[in-house]
Amino acid sequence: MEEYSRIIIEEYCINHPRTKKAEFLWEMVHLSYDVACEPELWQLMHLSQLILREKNPELREALEDLDEFMNGY
Repeated sequence: MEEYSRIIIEEYCINHPRTKKAEFLWEMVHLSYDVACEPELWQLMHLSQLILREKNPELREALEDLDEFMNGY
């Protein structure tokens, strides 16, 4: 996963600290630092839903990068 994508997601989380979305994304980004991480199915599904709903193109691209990394592509 590109570090730039992590930065975009972390920046979103810092700017929206009290949302469930930010809390979830913060967890997922920190999981991504572990190359051997294996997210649960519900986490992958939730991430896919967030990607579909995301209106900010830069954040959507970062979430897609996170999704690809988590799915092992």
